[in-house]
Amino acid sequence: MGLFKQPEHRRFNLKPRYWDPEAEARKEREKRIRAELGLAEDGDEYIPDVKASLQKEYAKRKNERLGGGLGYSTRIFMILIIILIGIFYLATYKIDLIMKLF
Repeated sequence: MGLFKQPEHRRFNLKPRYWDPEAEARKEREKRIRAELGLAEDGDEYIPDVKASLQKEYAKRKNERLGGGLGYSTRIFMILIIILIGIFYLATYKIDLIMKLF
C-alpha cells in the first residue's frame, strides 16, 4: 500500500517433459543406418543431430584438456622443488658466498 501501484509478479508455467537420451540416441542411430542402407522411412529423411555431436566433441576435448593440465601442474611442482633444493644448497654450503654479496 503506497502511493504507486506495485506490479504483480509474473507467473512461469513450465511443464516438465521426460527426456531419455538413450532412446534419442537409439533413434538417431536407426535413422542413420536406414539412410546409409537406402531404406525408406516413414516419410522422414535423415537429419543429423548436430547439437549432440557438438556436445560429444566438447566433452571429449574437455577431458583431453583436463589430462593436459595434470602434466602442467606436475611440471610446475618439479620446477619449484628444484629451485627450493638450489636455495637450500646455497644456504647451507655456500653461506660465505651469500655473505659476500651482502
